[in-house]
Amino acid sequence: MDRLVLSDAAWKRMAPLIIGRPDQKGSTGRDNRMFVEGVLWIVRTGSPWRDLP
Repeated sequence: MDRLVLSDAAWKRMAPLIIGRPDQKGSTGRDNRMFVEGVLWIVRTGSPWRDLP
């Protein structure tokens, strides 16, 4: 079972809107998609942030 919520098509549409991309100067996110998936997991399960895997 795939644990990702976002489809590849949805991620492709939203990726350019997220800050911290490798093409930008300054600090970049190591894996922006996993961060967004983590936020969606928190929203979906209602778990506290400390339970984020």
